[in-house]
Amino acid sequence: MTGAPPQSRRGDRAFDATQQSRNFTIKVRAQTFGLPVECVKTIFHIDALTPVPLAPREVAGLANLRGRIVTALHLDRCLKLDAEGDRAPGALAVGIEQNGERYALLIDDTGDVVVCDERDRIPCPTHAGLQLAEATSACYRVGDGFLPILDIDVLLKRMSRLADATQQREATGGGER
Repeated sequence: MTGAPPQSRRGDRAFDATQQSRNFTIKVRAQTFGLPVECVKTIFHIDALTPVPLAPREVAGLANLRGRIVTALHLDRCLKLDAEGDRAPGALAVGIEQNGERYALLIDDTGDVVVCDERDRIPCPTHAGLQLAEATSACYRVGDGFLPILDIDVLLKRMSRLADATQQREATGGGER
C-alpha cells in the first residue's frame, strides 16, 4: 500500500477525499458567505470613514486600522446585494489582506470557521445570480443550503475596473453619478 490519499469520483470529476478548506463565514444582507481563513486578518468596528472623492459607490471610504489606512468596501454593493442606505459609524468590518494590500469589507455579522470538504463542492446554483457566481471561487453544500466562497482577487479586480471607469468618466467630463 502506498501513502497516497484515497481518490474517489463524483460525477466526472476526480477529487482527493482528504482535501478540505477552512472558511470564515460572514453575513451580508441576510446571506451567508465564506472567506478563505488565510486572507482574514481581523474583525473590527469602523468608527469613522473618510470619503474618497470620485470613488465608485462600492468604496465606502478610508478607515484607520491600528494606525494603517485601509480601503473600506461596501461588500453588499460589490456583490450587487445593496439595499437603501449606508452603514452607520461603528459598522462591522472584516480586515483582509491581498497581495500585500489591506482592505476592510463592511459586513452585517460574523459566523464561525467552517471546514468544507471537496466531496461537498457543487456548481454555484443558477438562482444565485451571475454577479455572485462570478465572485465565487467555490460553492459547498452545507446542511440544507450552500456556502459560496468569495474570490477576493475577483472582487478587488472588479473594484479596480470600476475605479478606472470612474476616473475615465471624470477625465472626459462625463462625471454624472
